[in-house]
Amino acid sequence: MVIFGGGAVGERKARLFSQYARVTVASLEFTPGLQEMAEEGAVTLVEADLSRGAEHLLRDAFIAIPATSDQILNAGLEEKAAKLGVLVNRVDGVGGVVVPSVIKRGPVIVAISTFGQSPALTRCLRERLEEVLDEGYAEMALLLGELRGVVKERVSDQAERSRILREIISDQEVWRLLPDSYEKAYKRAGEHLPLDERDSLDAGDPPEGEDRRN
Repeated sequence: MVIFGGGAVGERKARLFSQYARVTVASLEFTPGLQEMAEEGAVTLVEADLSRGAEHLLRDAFIAIPATSDQILNAGLEEKAAKLGVLVNRVDGVGGVVVPSVIKRGPVIVAISTFGQSPALTRCLRERLEEVLDEGYAEMALLLGELRGVVKERVSDQAERSRILREIISDQEVWRLLPDSYEKAYKRAGEHLPLDERDSLDAGDPPEGEDRRN
């Protein structure tokens, strides 16, 4: 992957994509953040005058991101990338690769995008969702992941399994307990299992046998 532009936008893109791929950033100047990333080995910096051509940087690229402050230059880089069959992630619209804004809470991942139509609305939606999606959702996902296997093994009817899991999600006491004690929340959730199955779970003790927060 190659990012054209060593400014703030290029740095933001580099921080995102360097988590998943090898990233080269081409520019005449680079932000301190990009220089620090290069020192850490997260990205490779290439000093290049992009106005004089960039084909050599595109030949081995799978995705190109024109992120300079010159819109005409960005358009030219996008055109060159298209001719070489390289996918383009645009910073000011919809290209061949659309990258949504992502919120992560443990195993819970929410992606938000307005497909380049309104970055301001995307930011607004993200901010509102971040207020709602606290760390309790990550804990609930882990709890349900553990109980789902138990319920699937011991309750044969699929509709009944779904009903039990929905009851657990709807149980406000489980949500209340999660921030303080995963073990207590697990036991409370276990109360939604049929009585004989609850007993076999030893009143809902987590498989690990200890509170995850201790």
